[in-house]
Amino acid sequence: MAEKLKAIREKSKQRRALLAQTLNVTDANQLSSVLSSKEELETRSSLVTPKDDPTSTSTATCVTSSPPTKRRLAGDAAEALTARKETPTKDNPEEDEDDSLVEKVYKDSSTFLKGTQSANPHNDYCQHFVDTGQRPQNFIRDVGLADRFEEYPKLKELIRLKDELIARTNSPPMYLHCDLETFDLAELNHKFDVILVDPPLEEYRHRPGVMTNQKFWSWDEIMRLEIPAVAAHRSFIFLWIGTLEGLDKGRQCLADWGFRRCEDISWIKTNAKNPGSVSLETNAILQRTKEHCLMGIKGTVRRSTDGDFIHANIDLDVIITEEPEPGSLDKPEEIFHIIEHFCLGRRRLHIFGSDSTIRPGWLSIGPKITNSNFVQETYESYFNKSPTDYLTGCSEEIERLRPKSPPPKIKGGAAGRGGQGGRGGQGGRGGQGGRGGPGGAQGGWQGGGRGGGVGGRGRGGGGRGGQGGRGGPGGAQGGWQGGGRGGGFGGRGRGGGPGKGRGFQGRGGF
Repeated sequence: MAEKLKAIREKSKQRRALLAQTLNVTDANQLSSVLSSKEELETRSSLVTPKDDPTSTSTATCVTSSPPTKRRLAGDAAEALTARKETPTKDNPEEDEDDSLVEKVYKDSSTFLKGTQSANPHNDYCQHFVDTGQRPQNFIRDVGLADRFEEYPKLKELIRLKDELIARTNSPPMYLHCDLETFDLAELNHKFDVILVDPPLEEYRHRPGVMTNQKFWSWDEIMRLEIPAVAAHRSFIFLWIGTLEGLDKGRQCLADWGFRRCEDISWIKTNAKNPGSVSLETNAILQRTKEHCLMGIKGTVRRSTDGDFIHANIDLDVIITEEPEPGSLDKPEEIFHIIEHFCLGRRRLHIFGSDSTIRPGWLSIGPKITNSNFVQETYESYFNKSPTDYLTGCSEEIERLRPKSPPPKIKGGAAGRGGQGGRGGQGGRGGQGGRGGPGGAQGGWQGGGRGGGVGGRGRGGGGRGGQGGRGGPGGAQGGWQGGGRGGGFGGRGRGGGPGKGRGFQGRGGF
């Protein structure tokens, strides 16, 4: 709490310093001398006007009786007051009143920060960006992992418990230096629950400061990666796609690899540490301050039933971090936290990894990795102790705290399948007294209902499929004896007597 209060005071100090610089005040502590409320200005106006000057009375009246308008900038209001005091009053008081009603035209964001006298609303972030170069996303609060859930203690505790569980169940970090143009991913001889792909896209070539002597991949080359060879039957993929054609090409890659796109994670880049920095890319109309990461799913995974494999709704689909240094292609570390919190599978593969992205619980491969320690047998031994050894597991406290989807409608309960009044239950289809049940319809054994029982439509007496009924002895459609339809002698069933049909002198009869 003390650290947070200290940070708030530091921000307040920076605001006052910026405001003092804008209003040409040497010291931030002297802001009170130039900042005044409307009431203070009116009081000051009444004090400086001589009581015996009849002309000044109209001037003061003009100031105090004018209808409310948008507040003036504090400095401009003070200057206007001084000029009015020194300038003789005009002969026509109506012209003087018209001048006081003219609104201040808002041309910059010098009074942008909250808590200051402003002629316009405080949230014109676009104008502030034009004036200062600070991006609007710089002012979004609580974007870091440490302070994001300060006001949500339940989620904060959940994140802490999950981080402890992940750290405890992570396998040792493994890495492999390889040329992905020639390396066959099937040689890893392992299936993975999560695959993160961070290719050096062609569009990165045109970014300021990027070394052009490295290999940049086209989307056709990326699509030829043998991702299906290393993806488990139920798995997830996260693919960084940049800002240009990747939104379309990335979806094509997921489809070719057997994945269905299910989420789009956005990385919003701030420039709080380097305001005013301009990074214009070739053929760019606007400054690009975001990138996308597509998430795909393979197999059948449901939030409501597969709690052993996924925990949904824990993290956000937006990452807000500072823009990396020019020339850097690193992605935010938060993408790893999102993946680890979401998927409980421990088999994680990072394609196009680097030395800076090697971390516990992951196998990183790529040409930017300078060394190798991957041994297939050793890596396999981390997950073969039991059929569920590839999962992190979940504690009772995590299960209690995590967000859950609404439970599915209970099948087999009252009025449900297998329940009373439902399919397979008493009084329902296939149940006693129901269709297909004893005393019911279409296939029951006894009673007087459809499909069952005496007089019913089932295999009973006198009903459809029962004795004397359709499909029953002496009945119709498949019975054994009697004179009804489909059953017995003279009926339309198999084994019928002298009637029509296949079988013994009857259609469908015996």
